[in-house]
Amino acid sequence: MIKRFFGKVEDDKFVLSDEDSIHLAVLRFGVGDLFLGICGDEYEYTCQITEITKKCVHSVIISKSLCAQNPKNRITLFQATPKADKLEFITQKITELGATNLVVFDSEYAVAKPNSNKIKRLEKITIEACKQCGRSQPVKISGVVEFDNMLEMLETYDIILFAYEKQKNTQDIDLKNYKNIAIIVGSEGGFSPIEVQKIKSHNVKSFGLGSRILRCETAAVMAVGLVSYKIDN
Repeated sequence: MIKRFFGKVEDDKFVLSDEDSIHLAVLRFGVGDLFLGICGDEYEYTCQITEITKKCVHSVIISKSLCAQNPKNRITLFQATPKADKLEFITQKITELGATNLVVFDSEYAVAKPNSNKIKRLEKITIEACKQCGRSQPVKISGVVEFDNMLEMLETYDIILFAYEKQKNTQDIDLKNYKNIAIIVGSEGGFSPIEVQKIKSHNVKSFGLGSRILRCETAAVMAVGLVSYKIDN
């Protein structure tokens, strides 16, 4: 299997990020070796190394092709702010499962405080997950938004799914005809009654994830996985 590295396209050349240049050198790649380059677009680039210096790796693009592992539909996870390590886990797993966007929002019962400084860290995690799972487009991560701003963002989606712990039975929701899907998941503390009322006023489809109480990171990963499976994403 050809290794994947992240960088950018410049004319007929693929320029690796500084970190991936170091990684490639550590793996003892040499002149003439091939690798797959990804840069956040819908393609993967077959590249050949032409020169390796102490400062950078030079390569030319031999061919490009559409990346078959990219999601076919748009799935956005709206995640109420969890603790930092949980958010990192969520970001990694929803990348593997076919989510396209992650919006973190503040809510009344959230234990953790919103921190937009963590976005760069999450962007790095989704890129690394792309290399592992074979997709070329990382999850797009929005800065932390307020609860009411999150509600306004829901207006652009074909269907809105609300993972609600008080609804024990998972509904058989038909998702085949929806291309732009939103999923709302709460933090460790769940949602306040007023927040639940506000969410339900936006024509959402509420669903449960079984009779057991799940951790917020488990609920997020399970919800994205179920939706992605249902739409063959």
